[in-house]
Amino acid sequence: MEMRDLVALGDRLLEIDEAKFRQVVDLLEQMNEHPDIQRTIAAIRPRLVELRLHRRPTLKRLFCDPFEDLFEALGKADPVPLSVIERSLMNSLWPLVEAEIGKDRLRGFRPALQDGPQRKALTEAFWAECGAAVTRIAEGMVAGHNSALDLRLNPARMRALTDIATILSIAPEVTEMKAALSPKPVAKLHADHVEAIQAVGRRVSRAQPEALKIFVLIATSRLSDPTVLLSGLWDMDLGQKSADRAALFMALSGTVVAQMEDRSRAFQSTSGTGTDRMAAADLALGLVASLDATRAAMEHSRNKEFDQRLKEVRNSVHAMVKTQVLQDADAGIVAAIGALDGGSEGRAQLAQAENQARALRKCATIADSLGLRGELREMTRKTTASLTEKAQQALAGPAGNARTGYTAIRMIELIAGPAEANKIMDGIMNGGRR
Repeated sequence: MEMRDLVALGDRLLEIDEAKFRQVVDLLEQMNEHPDIQRTIAAIRPRLVELRLHRRPTLKRLFCDPFEDLFEALGKADPVPLSVIERSLMNSLWPLVEAEIGKDRLRGFRPALQDGPQRKALTEAFWAECGAAVTRIAEGMVAGHNSALDLRLNPARMRALTDIATILSIAPEVTEMKAALSPKPVAKLHADHVEAIQAVGRRVSRAQPEALKIFVLIATSRLSDPTVLLSGLWDMDLGQKSADRAALFMALSGTVVAQMEDRSRAFQSTSGTGTDRMAAADLALGLVASLDATRAAMEHSRNKEFDQRLKEVRNSVHAMVKTQVLQDADAGIVAAIGALDGGSEGRAQLAQAENQARALRKCATIADSLGLRGELREMTRKTTASLTEKAQQALAGPAGNARTGYTAIRMIELIAGPAEANKIMDGIMNGGRR
């Protein structure tokens, strides 16, 4: 199969059977450096992650290993890093690193890709040399001497370049910490996790104190909820003076709050129509959990600026749930019951209604936190009542439609739970036998 045939497959690679997919990945790996192949691999990366395919070791992959946890999240379940590095930035940077180090010198590091007595020493030397190369490249860009990066430079990308260089300079410590916080994502921080972060963090603090913040950010990216580490950070012994510990805590708190602000804006510009209601509900749940964890952690700092910013994030989540999940939920869900015979459009409308029904139920867990308890309860009551009426007409009436009735009951189950749905179903059936 030629390269153009592989690229032409595009999104279909996400649908072919697993055995063929693995064969295609092997072929793509052999031509990995071509831009079209890189774009194809980027398109199928979620499936690569899902299948956890073992991929051919390369120096480029070894280069990325210390900072790969900061790449943007691919799937819904992946934690969102507090400090993101774009894969496109890495893809543009690696050829510059290769040129900076030189092909001959890089060839000497290839044994690091195989098991052997020299692997650890070669790997650490490789990371150190790559870190120095990235530093020189970044300095050249600041001075305006290097325009080879095939991306528009902005402050976030310049920050990412500096972060990559810093991470590579402490790569052995990062690797040790990652081994302790495995497998990713870690759902809960246990005592051995905290001890490992502290022990390795103290070494970073002694040798390179300016690298401690990015070290902690990588640690947070190993967790299912990155904000969890913030709540225990104040009491961690990272070998700092109290003033330095407070400064680190404030810097990380600012990063956490800034990320919540960015995430809370994600759905603000989207109208209710066509919105992925479950995505909005999932985002709202994640943000409320992060808000609660961050507010508890910040009891130490008592920073009024952060208090105000957290309040604004909560207000934003309140508005998002109200407009993206609650607004017109009853009309949309009930209308879908009446569109069952509408072919593909009807099926699509029903799928959207099920999505919104699940979102309503999910948001019930955070309604109190957002001051929406009354509105959500009323919307649930109103929607359930309309669906009950539809089910009664369809299942108990002389000209009923069983499919419509059972679909209405199914919607009630999604919104109010199986106990409520069974109760309503029993009432309809018992009423019909009288």
